[in-house]
Amino acid sequence: MKLTITASNRDRLQIKDCKRSKLFIDSIQWQTYKDFELLIADGGSSNFEEIKDYFANFKGRIPMRIVQLKIGEAFERARLNNVGIRNSLGEYTMTTDVDMAFGKDFVDTLMKNVSPGVLVESRTLYWKNPFVKKLYDSKLDLYNNIEECKSGRIKKRTTAGGCQCMHKDGWAKIRGFDEKYIGWGSEDYDLMVRAQKARFKIKWIGESRESIMLFHQPHSKNTKSDLKYQKENKKLLSKISAYSVNPEGWGGIKDEL
Repeated sequence: MKLTITASNRDRLQIKDCKRSKLFIDSIQWQTYKDFELLIADGGSSNFEEIKDYFANFKGRIPMRIVQLKIGEAFERARLNNVGIRNSLGEYTMTTDVDMAFGKDFVDTLMKNVSPGVLVESRTLYWKNPFVKKLYDSKLDLYNNIEECKSGRIKKRTTAGGCQCMHKDGWAKIRGFDEKYIGWGSEDYDLMVRAQKARFKIKWIGESRESIMLFHQPHSKNTKSDLKYQKENKKLLSKISAYSVNPEGWGGIKDEL
């Protein structure tokens, strides 16, 4: 298998009656590139068994599976990303989130840019609620009419959370995301800085509105706790000294440097 796409999750991916999750899964299944799998790295969702059974019996062209490492009260995106990386079957692994949606040629474009010693990132376009409702109500069609779906704000390069892809040797060299980051925010930029310290080349895709194929679906947020962790995470960015982190193990696996 050439690629594993892994996404962190806890109680956000829903199998029944959730148009956001349906679009995420549909946009994985409709990719023109086929040599990859989807892996959900779950932090203890109440519907874990339901997702597991659904994936096991799914008849789509792209295989899907889920692994679990239960985490504490706070969400740990960095750690769960690492769980996905360490359970990847692919030569390359891409991290993302379960609230994303992908144009049909996204993975094909991604794989045309990967190689050992390269970190591939993608810019992300953020949809707003009034617009995404048109998608959910089938008034717009991301698969057939992607240009009509490019309404929203494209985040800066410093907000790199939508996509990170490296060869398995690259992930092993820098030892994944730094698990000192709690919640979400800054762990993706930290990764990019350390990849540069390790002399990896950074390649960006989706740099223009014409070429962008990665979309973020809106969802509710726990603003108070999110801001608390983001404030602490930003302090860690000023302390990056080496490209390798997690000396006691990463992704739930204990090992040595």
